[in-house]
Amino acid sequence: MRISVKLTQHDLLEDKKQILLETNALYDGNTLRYCEGDNGGVHQVYFGDDLITFERKADVHTKITLYDNKDGESTVDSQYGKMYMQTRLCHAEKCDEYWSVEYQLLSNDEVILHQKLYWEFTPIKNI
Repeated sequence: MRISVKLTQHDLLEDKKQILLETNALYDGNTLRYCEGDNGGVHQVYFGDDLITFERKADVHTKITLYDNKDGESTVDSQYGKMYMQTRLCHAEKCDEYWSVEYQLLSNDEVILHQKLYWEFTPIKNI
């Protein structure tokens, strides 16, 4: 199904909110696919019962894996090599109107990113 999606990021360490994008997307209940503008990366978000993944394919390939009951991993693959970090899911909500995911990125057991991502969905009416 085609939908309109608005992605908002809330950086909880610095208490800053920003809209990252507003675009059309493909949505099937568990998977969301969209692009960053005309020449941007391709995103795929999977929201399952005990697993959430965010993947961005562009010049730099990023994949974040979050588990409901254990720590996950973030992988950044660039021309300079691969970098791995630990991830931790704090809270997640899934319903027909939105998805919300709060998570942390850790380096040497120190939280270096704590953010909440919020995808708001609006159906696209067929003309």
